Order: sequence, then structure tokens, then C-alpha cells
Amino acid sequence: MTGITSGRQSRRQYLIGAAAVGTASIAGCMGNNGAESWVMGTSEQGTSSFSIGQALQSVLRNNSDQVEVSAQASDGQVANARQLGDTYDIALLSNNIHYDSLEERGPFADEAPDNPAYLGFSTTSSECFMVTRADSDIETYDDLVGETITTFGSGSALYQLTATIFEELGIYDDYDYRDIPLSDFGSALDEGRIDACGAYTTLLGTSMSGGMQDLASRVDLRALEMSDEQQAAVEEIVAPEVQQISPESFDNIDDVLAWTDVANVVFADHVPEDLAEHAVEVWFDNWGEVQEAYGSMLDNEGDNLHSGFLDGLPVHPGAANVFEDRGVETDDWDVGSV
Repeated sequence: MTGITSGRQSRRQYLIGAAAVGTASIAGCMGNNGAESWVMGTSEQGTSSFSIGQALQSVLRNNSDQVEVSAQASDGQVANARQLGDTYDIALLSNNIHYDSLEERGPFADEAPDNPAYLGFSTTSSECFMVTRADSDIETYDDLVGETITTFGSGSALYQLTATIFEELGIYDDYDYRDIPLSDFGSALDEGRIDACGAYTTLLGTSMSGGMQDLASRVDLRALEMSDEQQAAVEEIVAPEVQQISPESFDNIDDVLAWTDVANVVFADHVPEDLAEHAVEVWFDNWGEVQEAYGSMLDNEGDNLHSGFLDGLPVHPGAANVFEDRGVETDDWDVGSV
């Protein structure tokens, strides 16, 4: 990770400095067995974030006598960012929402969170791109102008990420947008009700949702291409991060440029370094059990468990210690203080 612009740096340093003087600690509560007790913000019941929280709660309960977690339903990740350090000790937070909170943009344009969020590790990922029928005349993103398309449900995180990309490409709102349920993407494209649609994979291209499975089974697909100039432009965006992926789950699509969203576990700045280090070690040492509890977790191979660490997002020192002990180069990371 490298630093970002001086304006962003000063904002980040302000948040990191606030750790020493800023927030009232809610950590330190003792659980029934004498362990430190943390509250985790997830999202609404039934969401993937809620399930991830339940999985992490279970694994820590089974393998630690120092820390226990109570994973609670929340009002979503924007609320998690606002309530971290007050209601929550740790939380699930999209790296793009995390970045927006530091930049004071999007849902935080009028009011930034009071307390910093420190990265712990990455849990799941989504990788987005646009597809059309294989026999369509649409080949590039410029060809979407004037066409009928859907990306993802308006208001969803993936919709917002795609809007950011389309704004950078200069095509935002230059098409007829239809708000279509994900489960109907395949039939809408097959029947000609739309000319192109958003597609996405999870787990770095290795898995897809049921709606995407239906899309791929109904229609022979082709991924849209960007010009070299467009690719250079979107690769300059910090959030969402853009990268080449090979979506294994789409049999007829090879390499494609995708914009990504990664959910991370984040810690409040009052969580002590040694306890955060212990908790992350327990989760990493029992990652097979984590994946058994929630099957869509990233593999603990290579850089996967810090794949959502965008430039400029501060890392909890306890988590940084664990990554460094496991041979990850952390010299360029922005490590916070507690």
C-alpha cells in the first residue's frame, strides 16, 4: 500500500492521531468466561455480512479463551462505519465504503464518521464487469450509449461502484437504464428486453451467484472491452479498484477488466494491539473452520486475506503484526496507533 494525495493524507493522519485522544472505549467488557467481549456490526439478518459475522463469532468462541465476539445485525455498512468505536468494537466494512468515509464523499459527504476504522483482514470479494450476447453489435463500453441496459439494482453497492466507473468513462446516463432483478438478467438479455447487463463473480473470479449461473446458462455471452485510454483512466481510480481477472465461473469469458468490492473486518481504534493480534491469529490458524461455517470466504492463499486493503486505508497494528509474521511485506502500509 502506498500513500495517496496530500489532502487525503492529512485526513487519514488526523483520524490516526485521534486514536490517542479521541473516543471513549467500549472494549474491555468481560464475557462470561473472563474473556474480553467485543460487539461486531454485520448487516441485516439474511445477508452475507451477517453470515460472515456469525461464522467469525463461532470460530473465536471455539478456539479462544481471551476474546469472544457477539456478531449483531446492523443497519448496514454505512451505519457500521458511523457506529464503530461507539456501538461496535469491530465490524464488516466494504473497502469502497471505508474509502468513501475517509474521503468524505458519497454517503459521508455531509458528515464523516467520528472514529477511525482500522483494517483487520479481507473476507469476501465481488468483481463486476459488463456483458452482452455473443452475437451483439455491442463490443465496447462506448457502444452502450443509446442502448437499453441494466447494471445492478439501483441503491446496491455494486450499482454505485459501476456508476463511478461509467462516470469516469464518460457514459453515465447516456443509455436507457432498466432496474431488473438479478434473477431476471438472463431472461431479459435472452428475450431482447435489454442489450447488455452487469455481471459479477465472487472469490476473485472463482464463484458466481445463482442469478449469474442462470445468465451464463441461458445466453452465449461476451464481455465488453475498454480502449487503452479508458483502461488507463479507470485504473487511476483508487476506489473501486480495477483489475484484470479470469472469471473461471464464466466458461466462455477469458480475461476481463473488472471493478471490485471487498468486505474487510475492521477494528475500532480502542481495541488493544495484543488482543487484535490474538483474534486475527485465531481466525487465520482456524481458517478451514471459518470457511466451513461460511463457504464463500476467500482462501487464505497468497495475498487474498489483504486483497481489500486499498491505498490509504489504515491497518490495525495487531493485524499488521500477524501479516508481517506470515511473511507479508507491510512497510508501505499505513499502520494506525492504539
